[in-house]
Amino acid sequence: MENASKALTIAGGILIAVMLAVLVYYVFNHWGDSQRLEQEEVEVQRVSDFNKSYLSYEKVLYGSELLGLANKMSDYNDSNDVKYGGYQAMNLRMTINLLSGSTDNLFNKKGTYNLNGASGITRTIDKVMSDTVNSPNFEGKVSDAQWENLAKSSSRDQDSFNELCQQLNVNTSVDWTKLRNAAQEYYKYVQFKRMKFKHTGTTFFDNGRVESMSFEETK
Repeated sequence: MENASKALTIAGGILIAVMLAVLVYYVFNHWGDSQRLEQEEVEVQRVSDFNKSYLSYEKVLYGSELLGLANKMSDYNDSNDVKYGGYQAMNLRMTINLLSGSTDNLFNKKGTYNLNGASGITRTIDKVMSDTVNSPNFEGKVSDAQWENLAKSSSRDQDSFNELCQQLNVNTSVDWTKLRNAAQEYYKYVQFKRMKFKHTGTTFFDNGRVESMSFEETK
């Protein structure tokens, strides 16, 4: 009897130990699954929030709005998410058709332009800004409002342009001949901002984030 009692005690201890081990295994796995599900839900929400600010552009845009999207994507491509977070850079594709009224703009050749590259959207915009608004010849001397007015009148002869400069109180330290040439370039930028572009497609990375967006010039 005494041996049988000891055997039962040992067996009971083993059973309890096994049950505890099963319970610990179940709790650990269940907790791990819950954590994974929670992380997945958080990531899904992050992707949704990230995409929302881009998918709002899936419509007909003016060139000025398209430039805003280009700047937004460029800022993201320069962010820590891309540099250190393992995310990939985004792209914007813009197709120029040279429709009526759009021949005098920054992109004066038919074709598709990407966000970056030698003849890319950002490179082209940066160039016109560095030659006009941000040029050492004019920066801080010609206001945005003056640029708009001068650009619209840049086709005038030099004497008429000079008269306009006087009317607008343009800084006399500025070379108005150079300013007229720069205003003609800036006018292309003004024209581009007035153009219209229709959304033609959006692609996504495997992680669900927006990869690229495409737009085509329209009337």
